[in-house]
Amino acid sequence: MIQNNKGSLQPAKFRRIASLIVSVLALNIVASIGISSALAAPIPGTHFPPIANQKSLQILAENPAQLGLSGYTNLLNTSLSGGKSLSLGGDGLVPPRWSGAWNDYGMYTSQPKQFEEPFNNLQVSWTGTEPSGTSLEVDVRVSPDNQNWTLWQTLDNSGQSAAFGSSNAFLFAQYRTRLFSDATGKSPQFGEIKLEANRRNLEGLTTASYFSLSNIASASPAQATPPPTYKVYATREGLVGGRTANGHIIKPRDRFVSLPSWSSLNDLGKQDYMVKITTPSGKTATAPVMDVGPWNFKDNYWHNPRFEFKDLPVGVPQAEKAYFEKHNGGYNENGSWVGNPSGIDIGDGTYWDDLDLEGASAGRVDVTFLWEGTAPPAAGITDVTATGAWHNGVVLKWNTNVATSGWVEYGLSERYGQSTPLNTHMVSNHSVVLTDLVPGEEYSYRVHGKDIYGNAVVSANKTFKTLPGVNTRLVPFQNDRGIGLTMGKKSENLTLLGARINPTYWNDNPKHDYLSGASTRPGALTTSGNLDLDFVPVCDEKGLNCSMGYGSGYKNFVRFENSKGENFEFGLIHDLGLSPNSLTTMLEANLSGGRKIRQYGAPDSVDQKWPHHYHFFWWENKILFSYDYGKPQIFDFNLDGLTISFVGAGRAKDDIVGINFHNIAFSPNGLQASDIIKDEQ
Repeated sequence: MIQNNKGSLQPAKFRRIASLIVSVLALNIVASIGISSALAAPIPGTHFPPIANQKSLQILAENPAQLGLSGYTNLLNTSLSGGKSLSLGGDGLVPPRWSGAWNDYGMYTSQPKQFEEPFNNLQVSWTGTEPSGTSLEVDVRVSPDNQNWTLWQTLDNSGQSAAFGSSNAFLFAQYRTRLFSDATGKSPQFGEIKLEANRRNLEGLTTASYFSLSNIASASPAQATPPPTYKVYATREGLVGGRTANGHIIKPRDRFVSLPSWSSLNDLGKQDYMVKITTPSGKTATAPVMDVGPWNFKDNYWHNPRFEFKDLPVGVPQAEKAYFEKHNGGYNENGSWVGNPSGIDIGDGTYWDDLDLEGASAGRVDVTFLWEGTAPPAAGITDVTATGAWHNGVVLKWNTNVATSGWVEYGLSERYGQSTPLNTHMVSNHSVVLTDLVPGEEYSYRVHGKDIYGNAVVSANKTFKTLPGVNTRLVPFQNDRGIGLTMGKKSENLTLLGARINPTYWNDNPKHDYLSGASTRPGALTTSGNLDLDFVPVCDEKGLNCSMGYGSGYKNFVRFENSKGENFEFGLIHDLGLSPNSLTTMLEANLSGGRKIRQYGAPDSVDQKWPHHYHFFWWENKILFSYDYGKPQIFDFNLDGLTISFVGAGRAKDDIVGINFHNIAFSPNGLQASDIIKDEQ
């Protein structure tokens, strides 16, 4: 017991803090010690900066010509050989005749791109050139689940935005560019593209738990309805041996349809956009959209709102109105005379064999636009597991059938009481690491998530049990006779109290003989492991006047030292020149070649009346350090001959050290088996 003008000091009562989620960054780095992240693999060529607030943007920028084979899902008569931009290839592909007076045509479709947080608006910018007689167009579409997609939206100019409804939310985006030329040998050039997605706050979503394109651009989506069906005139496509707009070579008795809009064109081999056709006789068939036409190429007459001809009712093709009622003077969007009222062309196999139709024109048929009513499954949680439990931590993993956010409730009963922060990154494979748990206890937990629509899902209660606590025998050292050292029965707690004797200052004391404390035995530590502990003040007999020291200077720290004599010291310091009235954080390193690291926090920023938590990982000649559950810092450090010390130091003769190192807890993989002391059961 030490007397001073603040009263007598004694160890403070301390309730263990028991919640921490280790950042995904840290988990990826420390995978060699058995902790890994389960985030979905990143998509090549994408990078998303951190999102700061609801209005900030998520940005994807890439040059498709530089991504090679990994960059696209469809490549049609488009050259990647230049390396700097996309251009037309050498196939001389003739585009659909409805698209204009073009003689050459190509199309590039990107891989789907997953953003980290939900969005409903994309601003799209690109670089490129359009020499006389050429043109390029860019389309974008979005999806909540990488399975159900909106229609493609065509953007005429760089810098335009595509909006997908104020009450909707999406996670995936895809772009494609179409290149046109009026003569062989001429080509537009398409360079870099940038997609800027706004951020949606999951807590504020109001979208219903279904996905229907009829709700896009609606602020108040209606209840889920079946996909729409419209009666339209149909014609046989034929054209065997020709190519469709997505590059398919038409075979005899082929099965597909053509609609007069680029917005519903499938990539080659895809079936995102399917129609069901029903004849007056009751025959039905389902086929993918593989071509553009007849008559128009921007007339998505089945969608509300329609892109073009907004004066016409939804469900009525412009060609029908032009033919019968001389809409637009009887011409299509390119000024060509409309020769029949058809709103759909049907491949021969579907026309003859499936629908049993005859002749070139089928009259009216019912066409159901299946994608307009597509509904992804509701979110569900599976495979909830607790793995790798150690004395004070565990790895929790679970899967969801659609991308969701995630967090965990946990505690020593089914009342829980603690939870991890909400992870807003939308993934299907989830992993959370809990640390600072109580050794040898059974915990209850359940996992939560929200899907892209904001619908909540929660698992049933599960349990795991932490391993008994482990400690290493500590070797006391006492270079300063004025500071007393008390060690706990199993080295899990240390108390340092007293005033130093040697009157010299830190900066002129090369022997460091102002130190008191204890360290691990040489050879006790394994090559990788972790350590948790708490810096706790001492208080008077009434539990008041709590402090970690008094006087002109004192510091308390954990020192990592290797066989070369190099060291890292992480802790707290009071010094009149650094933090005159209280403590601040301290990192001091003394490395080979005289190299030093000195990092300090803001003056007087640490309240020394309360405990502070420290967490360390060491592995592969690195140390990870975090203070009070903050962002981890990582340092390179040779771990050969590693020892760890728990140190208190006073600066001058009358300076007082008053510090408890509490709950010193090494993970089992941090200690050699011979140095582990198991807690009594």
